[in-house]
Amino acid sequence: PMGAENDALWQLDEADTGIEKAYCCIASTARDFARFGKLYKQNGVWNGKQILPRSFVEKSLQPRFSDSPEYGYGWWLHQINGKKIYYMRGHLGQFVIVLPEDDVIIVRLGHLKGKQTTTDPHSNDLYVYVEEALKMINKKK
Repeated sequence: PMGAENDALWQLDEADTGIEKAYCCIASTARDFARFGKLYKQNGVWNGKQILPRSFVEKSLQPRFSDSPEYGYGWWLHQINGKKIYYMRGHLGQFVIVLPEDDVIIVRLGHLKGKQTTTDPHSNDLYVYVEEALKMINKKK
């Protein structure tokens, strides 16, 4: 329903006879990953049709656990430079980052994950991608 341009590949837990890993491991293109960010930015609406319930999208973007407010339901939650963001993060440094206030979606296809510290649940490269996008936006204004 989102008009993906390419078939995605989803890893199985066992070769040939396994089942899809529900928590990870989808391989696709940057444009097709961006569609997920756009779907959530539009509260589950795609081409004027509600394909995900708005209530589900809203719940996904709220903290799931009080002791881990940085994580919702499948989405990481954060604020950078006073701007609310939410993002998907892959095992190897892939990102789909949504800055709803600026109508921006950042996609990074990666093969190397940024550094993770014990003091910040967000990897250091996230800040670079968001801050560089904000610089580009501000130059246009």
